[in-house]
Amino acid sequence: MNLLRKYLGIIWLLAGISLAAFLFYKAITVLGSTSVHPEDYVFWLVIITIFIPIIIGFILFGYYAFKGEYSKEIDSV
Repeated sequence: MNLLRKYLGIIWLLAGISLAAFLFYKAITVLGSTSVHPEDYVFWLVIITIFIPIIIGFILFGYYAFKGEYSKEIDSV
């Protein structure tokens, strides 16, 4: 089970990184086109502001799952 958690941690980590890259790529391509309206800037500002903390959460969750932080047993008192 711990090995599965490590593999899924790598998947979460890579998913977060690829989502961040895709988000910025899509924003740059849309805002770099010739017919950009002011609403597009507001839309992408809101989307990036909302999704950056979610992506950081994916990356942190994947990192800690890969490092084995979720597989430690709790000491009973």
